[in-house]
Amino acid sequence: MIKVGFLGAGNIAHTLAETFLFLKDKFELYGVASKDFKRSEEFKNKYGFKKAYKDYEEMLNDKNIDLVYISTTIAEHYKHIKMSLEHNKNVLCEKAFCQSYYEAKEVVTLARKKDLFLAEAIWTRYMPSRGIITSLILSGAIGDPYYLEANLGYRIYDKERIYSPSLGGGALLDVGVYPLNFIDMFVVDKIKDINVMAKLLNTGVDETIIGNVTFSNGVLAQFFTSINDATSREGYIYGKDGFLKVININNPEKVEIYKKKEDSNYPILVSTINFKEDFNGYEYELVETYNSLINNKKENPSMSLDDTLKMMKIYEDILVKSKVKRK
Repeated sequence: MIKVGFLGAGNIAHTLAETFLFLKDKFELYGVASKDFKRSEEFKNKYGFKKAYKDYEEMLNDKNIDLVYISTTIAEHYKHIKMSLEHNKNVLCEKAFCQSYYEAKEVVTLARKKDLFLAEAIWTRYMPSRGIITSLILSGAIGDPYYLEANLGYRIYDKERIYSPSLGGGALLDVGVYPLNFIDMFVVDKIKDINVMAKLLNTGVDETIIGNVTFSNGVLAQFFTSINDATSREGYIYGKDGFLKVININNPEKVEIYKKKEDSNYPILVSTINFKEDFNGYEYELVETYNSLINNKKENPSMSLDDTLKMMKIYEDILVKSKVKRK
């Protein structure tokens, strides 16, 4: 049984607490710490944690905790990952992993030096839908892919954690990680170039970013992310014989397969695969984390530390090119 300590008790922590409880044969909700002790107490009582701590330091000093789950603001991830590792704790941290590539590189180096488990909890990388879509591509269902596109946006620009540079705000690190990870999961090659256009809020963070990606193998991709309004949340993978349409890249609901017919050059819908989750979709990252820990592995195969660093380098490049204000 893996004893878990929650560092942070915000919105996503509630969802993950429910998910850990769904996996109660694998995990025990042991302790919780947040900036507000009253909130920690309420969180503890709601989900049945054994302890609530007066601060993060007290929790990290508890030798009973095997795994720290971090769900604080993006701007705090680096500090809290580093604190946890320095207290010899295994760590599962919410996306975006850090605010910069350099922060991510430092904590990954530290985890490897101390031989501790560290992983990024970006749920779509762990979902069964990823394997199903990959199998369709490899089977030749649409021919060789040559172009991908993906978008994700929500109307959330009025939230402090989103519009504030000091909290790691902006579209890219909050929601833009999903279209970029969608593209990365299904193009197995190095990026040759990225060109971007960005619209910034008056606080200096990114409201909307559109990017064109060129891969070394000639595959092209485009992503679009925004905190200004809701978008279609769709992803497309185009091949010479048809295309795949993924409904809701943030939590895939189904994939539609379109193929060309002999008497027409325009692809038509030939089949649909619906995705069904065992619980709420977050369980897959937790199960993989459990398996890694009990098998003494120091990272998760679905989102390795090298994968995290690769994606952080991409985000860094885009943010620099977009002239986004950083903390």
